[in-house]
Amino acid sequence: MADWTVDGRLGAKVAIDVCTGCQGFWFDQHESLQLSPGSTLKLMKFIGEHSSKVRPTLSDVLRCPRCRGQLKLAHDLIRTMRFNYWGCESGHGRFIGFFDFLKEKNFIHPLSPQEVKQLRLSLQSVNCSNCGASVDLHTNSACPYCHSPITMLDMNHQQQMLTQLKEAAEPRPVDPAVPLKLALAKERVSSLFENDDPEWWEDARTGDLVQAGLNAVTRLLVRIL
Repeated sequence: MADWTVDGRLGAKVAIDVCTGCQGFWFDQHESLQLSPGSTLKLMKFIGEHSSKVRPTLSDVLRCPRCRGQLKLAHDLIRTMRFNYWGCESGHGRFIGFFDFLKEKNFIHPLSPQEVKQLRLSLQSVNCSNCGASVDLHTNSACPYCHSPITMLDMNHQQQMLTQLKEAAEPRPVDPAVPLKLALAKERVSSLFENDDPEWWEDARTGDLVQAGLNAVTRLLVRIL
């Protein structure tokens, strides 16, 4: 894993470890909660630039990089979205995959039946964000293999978000809720897929809605970070 130091809240520095091969981050103790809004967005940009369609195969036994103790798989819930991570039983920290990090930060949005119906007007199939399987939208509203809901990284109103991202990148105190506000900056159903970024639709036609959203956000962040 590679060391990476980013900004934390109130001017603090947060040291995290990143592994692109495993597609995940290691956070000591509660460092994930200490990330500044700008750093959360930088990690989001990093995920967009280093995500792979091939799901990584992790070892059956993951060990803490601090004490070498075996990590324990844990399940958690943020609102209605479940996510997983591997925690050190001695409390040294935890390992979390890229996709589960986005879930934890509430950037991943499960589509409602109405939203799936609307998406069918433009796309025939998508890839399951959990297992990677192809999902035929005309016959399924969830993954037929792992039964996960169809999800996407929901980032509409890009001009509004760009303004907020610029504020988050300023070297002055910013609203700690900026990342959450970005994830929620949308109107339900009616404008969910009315994206004025034609590249989003081009990326979405590959089937990966989460990656399409990450690519769109990355294009915005490149201008200011």
